[in-house]
Amino acid sequence: MTPADIPPEQSPYVAALERIAARDKQIAELSALRAVDVHDAWQLLLAEAPHDQSTAGPQWSPARVAEVEFFTEVAMLTHRTEYRARTLADTAIALVSKLPASFAVLAAGDMSEEHAAVIATHADGLEGEALKKYDARMARLAPGLTYKQLEYRARSHAQIAKPETVVERVEKAVTTRRVTVDPAKDGMAYLTLFAPAPEVYAIANRAVALARGLKVGGDPRSVTQLRVDALSDLMLNGETSIPGATTGIRGRVHVMVPAMTLLGVGDEPAILRGYGPIDPVTAARLTADATSWRRILTDPITGRILQLSPTDYRPTKEMRDHATLVHPYCDHTLDFAGGGLTEDENLAPLSPTHHRVKHHTRWQIEQGEDNTLIWTSPAGLVYVFEPQGMMRPAPKVLVDAATKTTSEEVTAEEPCPF
Repeated sequence: MTPADIPPEQSPYVAALERIAARDKQIAELSALRAVDVHDAWQLLLAEAPHDQSTAGPQWSPARVAEVEFFTEVAMLTHRTEYRARTLADTAIALVSKLPASFAVLAAGDMSEEHAAVIATHADGLEGEALKKYDARMARLAPGLTYKQLEYRARSHAQIAKPETVVERVEKAVTTRRVTVDPAKDGMAYLTLFAPAPEVYAIANRAVALARGLKVGGDPRSVTQLRVDALSDLMLNGETSIPGATTGIRGRVHVMVPAMTLLGVGDEPAILRGYGPIDPVTAARLTADATSWRRILTDPITGRILQLSPTDYRPTKEMRDHATLVHPYCDHTLDFAGGGLTEDENLAPLSPTHHRVKHHTRWQIEQGEDNTLIWTSPAGLVYVFEPQGMMRPAPKVLVDAATKTTSEEVTAEEPCPF
């Protein structure tokens, strides 16, 4: 008897597959319920009409303050990046408020949340009858298409439904171009370039051409590896042709290497800023090629980077480096205008986006012990973030030995009392 002759109810494998499909359906149904909750929370926040909290500079509208407060809250609450939190919220609000047919398909468990996000994204800018037709068509197509297939259909239909907005939407999208970095495992990372499609395809084409040329020349690396290596070489060693851009700039990274590890007698890992621990071989290679060094003293008991002294409002380069070694960005936790000193205890790692959140919305940020950041949301929820750029404390045996040695030296230097 072949596997095909076995009744499905007797096959554990088929039963497992059916459970996977059932779970996927349940996840979609729950996503629809969550979408309603997200939409309701958004409407309730809008009703509060939060106003701009800053006392200087351009003022934000209540709608923008609410938007920033909400997306920040969702990101913190669900442990998502703000980009993914915004996608979650935008999708939910669009589905519930203007895409009833697509929402019904999601609620029935017949398409995934990823499918719903695609539909919501391309619905932006559509109104009236065009939006209604788009929603109906996507709801009909989604259950039978993959995520990528639906994305193509949604993009094409949106352009056909309202061609006069295509140029406007493209121009708006171009302003959101960006480069992002995401850590991966085993010492690797992702560099994502979000840019206009013609440029991206041209970059990819050039990478392929360079790789094939090197491969024909006898390079033993694979074409895939050569594409990466060729682009990396261009980015690190090439020069920009943009008028006004400074030439001769090279990439800079911060690597924290414990002295004992550097001497080859310790096993404490080095830390690449923004990434985390890296292997000893990579650390050794980076330090061997380093063009400059800076000694950073850490507390042997807590592992905390020791502070520098307060100065003027503008942090010194050393202080900025201190803050960015603990966290990615540097900012004042307590405003300088409000009595906050420019010192390490008051320098928080806020990105430009979070800097604006602090000044314009009702979010409150405090810096606790050991550079811990405490965020309190307008809803009263508290989120605590531990610093990432910390070294492990020195082993207790070394601390005890050092303390004992210092104590003996001090005792030996004390003058005889008689």
